[in-house]
Amino acid sequence: MKVYESESKNLLQALRYGQICGLYQYDDLNRLFQKTSKENLTLEDVHRRKFEKPIPPDKFNKDQVFVVMTNGIDGRTREAIRYWRSRKLDVRPWIYRVYDGDAPNRMTVEILPFRVEDSPYEDRQEGFFILNTNYNNDPDDHEDMVKNKKAAAYSDPWKYKIEEIQKGDTVFLYKSGTGIVAFGAASGDLVKSKHRPGGGPEDQYSMKLRNFFELSAALAASEIKEITENNYVFRGTMFGIDADAGHKLLTEATKRKK
Repeated sequence: MKVYESESKNLLQALRYGQICGLYQYDDLNRLFQKTSKENLTLEDVHRRKFEKPIPPDKFNKDQVFVVMTNGIDGRTREAIRYWRSRKLDVRPWIYRVYDGDAPNRMTVEILPFRVEDSPYEDRQEGFFILNTNYNNDPDDHEDMVKNKKAAAYSDPWKYKIEEIQKGDTVFLYKSGTGIVAFGAASGDLVKSKHRPGGGPEDQYSMKLRNFFELSAALAASEIKEITENNYVFRGTMFGIDADAGHKLLTEATKRKK
């Protein structure tokens, strides 16, 4: 863990630490553990108690998994992680993002569920976004976006995603379990409004989509990955894609517009 901005070279430093620690035998690890433990227990004892799965001393430290926590805009580190994964090194990204809060000197931190695969380009603002229509949480939100030709997100911190969209950007509306069902060009005018009766006056951030088209046949997740040659994860609220991938998707979506 670093107390300053992450850099791709930090990954190399972590790998170096892994190399050093990877040479330790159980006795070495147990000796280090005893220096910091306040209990009169061995590393083996504590491990068994914690994980309820005994491991003999000669099986400790046989494999390594590198987990790198980094912010969403650190594309170089994320690219490095993808490279090392392609070389069969088990290194995994854990992404966090920081947004302006709802008051001065406040911020909101979003940490996604831990995942193995990652696209280094999903936070790049190159004019193309894939927006989840929130269908799994509330089908009415999906219908509202398609019917009213808009991009929307709800509540903290997810609603702040809409602020990333600029005038003229292409937004693909993605329905969970189906795929991309519509697309349009952002108006650039951010609208803050109520989402649910009894909710806050700015629970919903939205933006109108011009030149809006529904698709006659949805672009499924598998097709999106094949067309763009990127293994995107679609569980998040919204992510950006690089310009090359965006143009490929737009070409295919245009062929399918109603």
